Order: sequence, then structure tokens, then C-alpha cells
Amino acid sequence: MLKKFFTSFFVLLFVFGTAQIIPYDLKLEYRTNPEGVDVLKPRFFWKVASDQNGQFQTAYHLIVATSKEKLDQNIGDAFDSKKVKSDQTTQVVYKGKSLQPSADYFWKIKVWDKDGKESKWSEIAHFSTGLFAAKDWKGAQWIAWKDQAEWETEWWRKKDVESQALQFQLPSYFGSSMTMFERYHFFHDKPYDAAPLLRKDFKVNKKVKTAKAYISGIGYYELYINGKRIGDQVLDPGWTDYRKTILYATHDITKEVQNGDNLAGVMLGRGFYGQLAYDHWGFYKKGGYVGQPKLMCRIKITYEDGAEDNVISDLSWKITAGPIIYDDPHMGEIYDATKEIPNWNLSNFDASKWANVVSSPHPGGALISQMCQPIRVTKTFQPIAIKSKGAYGQWIDTGTNSSGWVRLRLKNLQKGQQVLIFYGEHEDPTSGGQPGRWQQMGYIGKGEKEEFAECHFSYKGYRYVQVKGYGKPLTKEDVEVKFVHSDVPRVGYFESSDKIVNAVDAICRKSLIFNLHSIPTDCPNREKNGWLGDAVTGMEYGMANYDLAALMTKFVRDIFDTQDTAGGLAAIAPANNYRNGKSTMWSSAAVHLPWYMYTYYGDTRLFEQYWDKMMLWVDYSWKNNNDPEKDGMFSETYNDWVTPYDNTYEGPGKPGGNEVVASMNFYLVLKRLAIIADKLGRKEDKIRLEQQLKRIHNGIQKWAFDEKKVEYAGLKSFSEFLPVVNIMALNYGIVPEKYRAQLEKKVVDNIIKDKDYHLWGGVFTVHSAFEYLPKHGYGDLMHKVVVNEKWPSFGWMIKEGATTLPEGYKFEASDIHHFMGAVDNFFYRHIVGINFDERIPGFKRIVLKPNFIEGMNFAKANYNSIHGEIKAEWKKKTDGSYDYYGVIPANCEAQVVLPNKSVAIKSGAFMFTVKK
Repeated sequence: MLKKFFTSFFVLLFVFGTAQIIPYDLKLEYRTNPEGVDVLKPRFFWKVASDQNGQFQTAYHLIVATSKEKLDQNIGDAFDSKKVKSDQTTQVVYKGKSLQPSADYFWKIKVWDKDGKESKWSEIAHFSTGLFAAKDWKGAQWIAWKDQAEWETEWWRKKDVESQALQFQLPSYFGSSMTMFERYHFFHDKPYDAAPLLRKDFKVNKKVKTAKAYISGIGYYELYINGKRIGDQVLDPGWTDYRKTILYATHDITKEVQNGDNLAGVMLGRGFYGQLAYDHWGFYKKGGYVGQPKLMCRIKITYEDGAEDNVISDLSWKITAGPIIYDDPHMGEIYDATKEIPNWNLSNFDASKWANVVSSPHPGGALISQMCQPIRVTKTFQPIAIKSKGAYGQWIDTGTNSSGWVRLRLKNLQKGQQVLIFYGEHEDPTSGGQPGRWQQMGYIGKGEKEEFAECHFSYKGYRYVQVKGYGKPLTKEDVEVKFVHSDVPRVGYFESSDKIVNAVDAICRKSLIFNLHSIPTDCPNREKNGWLGDAVTGMEYGMANYDLAALMTKFVRDIFDTQDTAGGLAAIAPANNYRNGKSTMWSSAAVHLPWYMYTYYGDTRLFEQYWDKMMLWVDYSWKNNNDPEKDGMFSETYNDWVTPYDNTYEGPGKPGGNEVVASMNFYLVLKRLAIIADKLGRKEDKIRLEQQLKRIHNGIQKWAFDEKKVEYAGLKSFSEFLPVVNIMALNYGIVPEKYRAQLEKKVVDNIIKDKDYHLWGGVFTVHSAFEYLPKHGYGDLMHKVVVNEKWPSFGWMIKEGATTLPEGYKFEASDIHHFMGAVDNFFYRHIVGINFDERIPGFKRIVLKPNFIEGMNFAKANYNSIHGEIKAEWKKKTDGSYDYYGVIPANCEAQVVLPNKSVAIKSGAFMFTVKK
């Protein structure tokens, strides 16, 4: 990708070939041509390109029309901005007529350059609106299979039985050591309900202009129109707290609807709405959001003559059991092919023996459009090795840890033959120590020449697969490995002359993407939970690699959906009141993630939207977490996670205790909120936050700083220097200036002398150390720390064959955790040197500050920012000097900070030669 470094830039020059700037890459709410937008004042985005250095936009003209024909005539009947003098190309808020629900809109943009030259109109972009209010669903109701009282009685009977047979094994207290078939037959008298199939006939007797389906099937759904699967999304809709928020999707089905008889078919899965795991995090508990699979759907058909028909989920739908007889996102699924119903989703099928659906209680949450990218199968390939294990079946090596599943071609199965597919990170996927215990899929053959086993309603975190019960050899052509995750666009690429650094970058990036499944999870195998401490340290470097804007907008809502009336936030999201208010460090994601959105995308809407909730949480934390006897010290459930001390420290809890780490993190929270309060004009809140900053700073200095030693320590005595609190203090600006140089030296000495070029800390240490130290002249040191092949280090992970990041410095728990990947910030920001300026965020003003690493010959990166693609590269020359060059996108500027000078530059190509 980076071999032809300037290729795309010069393609733009060739295409445009003029001095003016050209608008391109039009987006609405961070998406290209999105369907189902339910934001009443959505935001527009575009980029501009030019073949002339220093070009910028001086004005724009944006028009939005209700038809393409009107737009072609330059009639903006929905919105016409006229000519607006501005260089703004992002976060441009719609200011037109009130958007109508379930409607189509078309828009385009033209701009003026620095010389006042007017561009041509851009290509046309499109968006459709979703459903804004309950009345827009046209009477659709939640429908399900079983009477609610009957279903609840049987559900809780089973849970009472399971509660008598518990074991402590993630992810479930019950059934983690059972095979899929043992789980299914545990309630042999009355197993759990199969995933239901629903169908509805409808007729079309006019020429169709458009047809849209608005659907929420929870936990998961698959939609079919006339037998065709609609969309390429899987595991849809995204996971939420269904009591607070429910997502629906919008599908354009115009091409699938036919004249005459039509059939809408839906298969529902449990997803996280009715998961069968008797889990550790309380989702199964009464008062939570457990429920049977249910459907809400409206199909809107608009005819050429302007008439409209609606097909809604009501009591006229028919329902029966489908072939997926057991499904749970944690425990796995069983597909019984003998129970397939051929042609069930076609209009000429006789469903007279199917049951009628019943009305089902509303889950409680607000129905909102799923505005983030869905989960998809993003890559399909063959495994690298298959071996026979004799009586233990076929063993498959996919070549890398990943999230998803395999699709198996199974030949000449006997009818009723049971095949078990085990997934695991360890070489033996059936071993007892697997993260997530036994991740499985069961398949029951129907006795045909060729059958295919593939997951529908569960996904796995794994590298190795073992197939039992098949009895025949598998070839590589019989196995398709499928990557499955939220389909967010990749925007960042890094490469260097150091193979270990490249490998670390790869495992960081892969760990991040394989933990995106409508929320950022901790791991895709064992827990699949949205642990918020992981998001604090992981999502920032995630944004350097992937466009996470839409997904994080969704996830921030998930975080605030955990907030109780007093203001406490949970440690995971979604949650069922899991440790609400017990951790300011983990719940600080409620502020840190909007901050990352601000710095990477210039987005302040999340702060505007959730400001009162943020301040309520701040007040709650002072009231409930601050120690009144040691003011400024905050009680905390967690600490710096997976530190090397976990293997050497013999005392209770964590070295130094949790309070100081929590207090320092809360200091950073207050600092960031104070900056945003100023941006939003919240003068009183800014004054209050600045007062709280002084208060917590005084507390940290009083209770945690040893003036004689010139170092910070915890409230529990510990014999060693603690890197985490001292590096956090430096990085967050807590250290008084008169002590900063001394403390910085102690940190460096600890890394070099005490720990032999090792960083002795966990996820928060990594997050701060690889940010602060390269900024202050220690780039070469941190490079040595990365590539060190002795435990504990990233270089050691690579030497040991890691394909993704383990949970800490051991391969003892999950091997697909992303939260130590903050080291990747070092590569982009501080080796290549691509940084934002938080005063002018969103990479509108870029800070280029590279570190020329002695042990490397080159490093390069490109980042496709919200304003355009930034490229930077340095190469070591034979005389010991360095060439530093790249491209700044049009309408942006940069400050290049080099060892011997600092230079302000405009957009376009740049090059400097530096003697280090």
C-alpha cells in the first residue's frame, strides 16, 4: 500500500489538473450515502483536493433536495445554504426545512478556492431518513412466538435448575464444560426454544418507485424478501441495553419486491437479548433485559403514482421453529439441518400449519436507527494447515487469531449425524483451559451429498479449529475461514525498516479490529464485554487505524445508558448495573471517548449531548469515591491492568493500591472537561471544574508525593519505584515544574537500569509512557523497549509467535486483547510524527514531530483524516542525515517540528533534510 507513496496524490492532480480545489468524498453523519438517518440536524462532511500547494477553501455552497431531478436543476427545496464564506468542510450542520421521516434526500456541494475561483458541483450524494417517532411505525408492534407469561415461567424454571449446577468457569457459571449437544439435551424434557422463523405474504399490483424495510429483530435477525437474503450484515442489530436503546436497520428492497405475490421472511436469534449463558456479569438476572426473540418491522412501498402501502409486524404474521435449535453468542449454536423447511421464505409456500404470532411486551428502549457500520464478513480465505487427529477428528490451523467462524463443506453425512466444531486460541481447541472454555458449533446432517456448516447467531475468538464426529478427511478447499467484525473503514497504514516494530503494529491493529462487534469488546472469545478501561487505552490508537467515528457515537450512548439516577456509571457497557459507581477509571471512558472524537474528528456534539450526564457523574464521583479523610484520593475497584507485578508481587491487591492511579486519571478527566467547557461556553462549569482540578491536584501532592524521594507512590507501601503513577503524573501534567526533570530521570533510570530496558507496568503505563517519553527526547529508548525480546515486552510476544495481543505479558488468558495496543500511538505519532493540534482539532492543523530512530532506516505512515490523507516518511541517508517528506491535504496546514527547527507549512508536498 505504501510502496507507491505519492500515487494517489498524483492521480488527483492528473484528474483535476487545475489550481482550484475540488470537493470529494461526501459524507453525512460520518457515513457515505447512509440509509435510515434519524438525526434531525445531521452533519455534512466533504474533503477538498488540489494540485496547488497552499490551497484552501474560502466558501462553499451546499444544496439538499427531495429528488435527484430537483438537485440536477440546482433547486435545494430542502436546504440551500447559498454561498457561505467559510473554510469549514466537516461538522457542517443541516439548517434546512424539517426533515421528513422515511424520505429520500440528495445533496451536493461546490466550493471556492483561495483565489475566489469556483469549483464545479461535486458528485451527488444521497441519504434517506429513518423513523422519528412511534407513529412513523404505522402501527407495527413487537411480535413473538410464545405467550409472554408462558415463556417467562419456563425461562425462569430453567434458570432455577441451572443455578443448582454452577461452576466457576468463564463465560458462564453453567455449562462451560459441556458440549453443545449436552447443553441442548440438559433440559431433555423441554429444551430451549429454537430460533423462530416468521413470514408474511403481501401483494404488489402497481409499479414500485421505492421499497424500504425498517426492521429490528432482537437479539439478532436475518431478513428475506422472496427468498433472497437482504443485506450482507450479520449479527444484526448491534448490542445495546434493550431497556434503554434498541437499534433498527433500514434496507432498500426496491429491487427485491416484485409485481404480484411477495413474501417477507425473518429468522430471529437470541443474541444478547436472551442469552443462555448463566453469566458472571448479571445479564441473566431478573430485572435485566432478558426476553424471547421478537420482531418489529415496517415495509414501506411507494408507487410511481405516489400511493403508499405498508406491511407491518402485526398478528397476521405466521411463525414456527427453525433449524437453529440452540443459539447463544457465548455458548454457541446448533444447526439441525433435518429441521430445515424448504422454501419457507417464498410466497407459494403453504404455512397453514404454522402458528400465529403473539403480541409481545415492548422491551422498553427507544427505537433508534443503527447509524454505525454493521458487522460483516470482511474476508474469506483457506486455512494454512489441516491434519487428522484420528479418533479426535480433523484439526485446522487458520494461521492467525481472529474473530468470526469457519464455513465447512461436509460430504455424505448420514441423516441425523452429529458434528461438533470446536474453536480455540490454544493449539488443542478442546483443552480445558481455553479462553471462553469450549467455543463450539454443532451441526446435525440431513443426509445429502454436500452440506455446509456455518454460524448464524454466534461468533468466536480463535485460531485453531477441531472437527469431531465427521469421520472423513477435510481438505483446505472444504474450509472457508471468515473474519467477522464491525466493518469500519481502515484509514491508517504504518511501515518501517524494523520487522519487529511492523509485527507489533500488525498485532495491535488486528487485536483492535477483532474486538469490534457493534461495541469495542475486551476479547471476542471469553467475555465479549465492553470493558470501559479497555476502551480508554484502546480506542485512541484505534482511531489512527480505523474510522471509528460512527461506532464510537453509538458506543458513547451505550455508556450513558448504564448511568443510574444518582449518576454512577458501570464498568462495562452495555451492562445490567454491573459495579455502577465503583470505578472512576473504567467509567471515565464516558469523557475520554468523546475527547478522542473531538481530537480526531473535531466533534463536540457528544459533549453537547451528554454534558449534563457527564457533570452528574463528576458530582457522583466526588460524593461517593473521594476519601473524605484524604481529600483528592479516590476509591477504585481496578488499577493498572496486567502489570508484570501481577507475577512478582505477593501482597494483597495491587502494588501501591488503587487510589492514586484513579485520582490521577480523574485529574485528566477534569482537565479535559474544563477545556471543553470553555469551547461550549459553559463558564460556570469551567470555573467549578478548575476549582476541582486544584483540589484534586492538592490531594495528590499531599497524599501521594514523596518530596524527599521526588516520586509518587500509592497509599500502600511498596518497596519498588512504581512506573505507572509517576509516568501518569508526568503525562497528565500533574508534576510541579521544579520536580519534573528529576522525576523524568527516575522513570528513565527505572526503565534502563532497574528493569533492563523494560517498561514495568500495565495498560495505563503503556498508554502514558509511549505518549510522554517520545515527546521528551526518548524515542530511541522507547524503540529499544518495544523490540526487546526478553520478557516482559512486545518483542517477546513477537518472538513467541503472537498473531494478536495477549491479555498482558503472558499467554495464559485471552490472546486477543487490544488494550495494550496504545504502543501503536508511538509508531504513528512519535516515530513518523503525525499528530493533531488539540486547539484546532480533527487534523485541520497538523503537528508533524518525528523521532529519527537510530536503529531504523526508515518509517512511513499515511492517515486518511476527516480532512484528507496525511502522508509522512523519513529515511536515513548514508551521511547520517535524514530526509523527511510527505503530503498535507488541501485546506489544512501543519507545524513541522524537527530537532533543529520548527517550520509552519501549508498544504501540498513537503520535504526537509535534517542532520540529527
